[in-house]
Parts: sequence; structure tokens; C-alpha cells
Amino acid sequence: MKGFGYVWLTLACIFIFIGIIGVWMKSGFSGVQELLSPFNFANWLVTLITLAPGFGALIWAQKLQTKVNRSD
Repeated sequence: MKGFGYVWLTLACIFIFIGIIGVWMKSGFSGVQELLSPFNFANWLVTLITLAPGFGALIWAQKLQTKVNRSD
């Protein structure tokens, strides 16, 4: 589960970074500024949804490990 979390987060970050580069190539610096604006709630929501499974898997793996250690 921990490996899945790290792989998911790595691939998601690469995907997000490639998206930012694509916006830079198409719209320039001002496009990236609009994309990363703190008022662009749709972008932040999609980013959160993209990263959530990876963080969830890491948290779940930690809880499972704590449960296994406690039962020993």
C-alpha cells in the first residue's frame, strides 16, 4: 500500500508538472499565473482530487502498520 501511495504521488506530480509546462508553452507566463492563482478554485480542487488517493494510501499504510505492531 505504501508503494502504491508513493508511485501515485510521483506520477501525479509528474502529470501536474507536465500540465503546467503545457500551459506555459501555450499561454506563457501569464497563463501559468492564471492556472496557479489562489482564486482558481477549480484547479485547486482538481489537484486535490488527483493527489488524494496517494495521500490516502500512505495514511492507510501507516494505520495498518500501527495496527500490526500493536497486535504483536
